[in-house]
Amino acid sequence: MSNSTPSKAPYTNLDGNKLGLVHRPWSINQANSRLETNTLQAALANDLSYQQFAEKDRSIPLNDLSSTQNRQSNNPYNQPDLHAVPATLHHGLKHKTYGYTDPFAAAPMEAWQEMKDYNLKVNGLPTLDQMMHLNTLSPLTLSHFATFLRRRDVHQNLNFLMELETHDKLWRAHLSSVERKQGIRHSRFLLHAQKTSFGFNESSVLEENEQEIEMGAAKVQNQDSSLSRHDLVQNSTRIYRTFCSAMDAAQPIHLPDDHRLALEELIEKHHRPEPVVFESARSHVYEILNVFYYPQFVDRVLYTNIAIVSARLLMLTGVIFLTMAYALEFALIFLDKGTQTTRWWGILPFLVGWTGLIASVTEFAWWLAFTGKCEIRFMVYSEVLDNSIQQMHTKRGCFWLVLSVAVAFLNTLIFAFIPAHRLTA
Repeated sequence: MSNSTPSKAPYTNLDGNKLGLVHRPWSINQANSRLETNTLQAALANDLSYQQFAEKDRSIPLNDLSSTQNRQSNNPYNQPDLHAVPATLHHGLKHKTYGYTDPFAAAPMEAWQEMKDYNLKVNGLPTLDQMMHLNTLSPLTLSHFATFLRRRDVHQNLNFLMELETHDKLWRAHLSSVERKQGIRHSRFLLHAQKTSFGFNESSVLEENEQEIEMGAAKVQNQDSSLSRHDLVQNSTRIYRTFCSAMDAAQPIHLPDDHRLALEELIEKHHRPEPVVFESARSHVYEILNVFYYPQFVDRVLYTNIAIVSARLLMLTGVIFLTMAYALEFALIFLDKGTQTTRWWGILPFLVGWTGLIASVTEFAWWLAFTGKCEIRFMVYSEVLDNSIQQMHTKRGCFWLVLSVAVAFLNTLIFAFIPAHRLTA
């Protein structure tokens, strides 16, 4: 078979770009010649250089990755038509814009966290998780919620969650101490390796480093001497026996039997101190508080501001003053004493009586709403700092004040126009 002269044709890649003229191995002899000993290395080098040239042509230049010009971004908030916020408008906004009109432009996670905090402080009420981990404003605080649960004799559920939070912190501290000890152990190993490799001149420097490592180890040992895995096992056992034990729990919580059996298997038998052991129990108790008790607590904080004992005393006061008001008006009518103007004095006991009666039924005192106070327990008051609660209490205070005045005025008006008629024997 005669060797035909190979034709030269421009090679094009997948994008249609011409890479140059290359020889194509048409004949069998040329293909076999590439396998010879003398030409094999040259053929491999040629193929490698050709592959590098092709990849370089298809790759994206590195300077395009770092430049901000002539680049298309997949972020819709970084488009050219989205201009920066003017200085005057930026100062007028109540939230951070991060240089753009949309807060998610540059730092989405930070912007989202600040949006949640902004909504918590200005526009909304905190969730149970936010109330447990953030410094929320009174009366939506963890202490107020604990007082609310204690009146319903279910405060042990919140105590269980707080104990688990403390156990998590102890576990993280234990892991940190273990990592520090491992770091000191590695430092000693490296120092020993340096001693064997360095000469006499570097011995003084190595001795100083060894003294520093020993001092750090002594500090770590002193700091972590009171915290060990055995202590965590004892703490997890204490939490289980206090809240989760099916037989002798001091503060029994709302927990199904299968959860109790699983905790008994892991803690009492296998002595597992990891916080993940309590994760299912934590989720169950948290859902009970979040779905059932926390909405009741929020409703009570929003629509009431006095304790139950105070409400009962106000009912007694209202009944007494209403009795006095009706007795006064009937006495003026049937004894034919005084004038029509004199009967208007009955509006005072009517107002006090109806105010006490309405406050006892609704458990809301309008005078406390205007002073910015709320009663946590009997004769124990707390200042209302949450904006949403203040606005709600102010609206309800105005409504119940107007209603009390209207009812008292209507009662007095009726008795004022009743003609006097003296009773005779």
